[in-house]
Amino acid sequence: MESVLRYLLTSPVITQFLLGDAGIWAWPTCETFHFIGVCLLVGIVGIFDLRVLGMAKGLPLASLKRLLPWGVFGFVLAAITGLVFVEGVGANLFGDNAYDVLMRDVYLQLKLIFIGLAGINLLAFYLTGTSRAVDALGPGDDAPGLAKAIAGTSLFLWIGVVIFGRLIPRGL
Repeated sequence: MESVLRYLLTSPVITQFLLGDAGIWAWPTCETFHFIGVCLLVGIVGIFDLRVLGMAKGLPLASLKRLLPWGVFGFVLAAITGLVFVEGVGANLFGDNAYDVLMRDVYLQLKLIFIGLAGINLLAFYLTGTSRAVDALGPGDDAPGLAKAIAGTSLFLWIGVVIFGRLIPRGL
């Protein structure tokens, strides 16, 4: 597994994109798309989680759940641009690759751990049948306890992802 990760994170294509002629626009463009992706993801998932926790009970959960594919799109966008950042930081600051940056920065490691835990939390939402229980709720209905626990955990993890993301430059 480590060799696959090392191969993916040492791609010269990304480094050339960031350091070549297009590099002057590559970084701010990726930053913009990363910000949009994180806003879509955390905004939509956050609103859904807060509704499951009992806020804005007048909003039907089914309507909010239709927004979740946009959150998935935001995640994909943030993941792609985040990989570009890690590769670019390694090449620009250290002359090495993203794998070495990953091994050096504790905040990046914590961010990735929280993302992984959020993924496990999402699996729990679907595999335990909680998703079906939430789908059956109407406006004003209260979510089951397990759904609230999963939603609270989700909020905690995604807020942690944002905080650790902001701290990554300090870890370099």
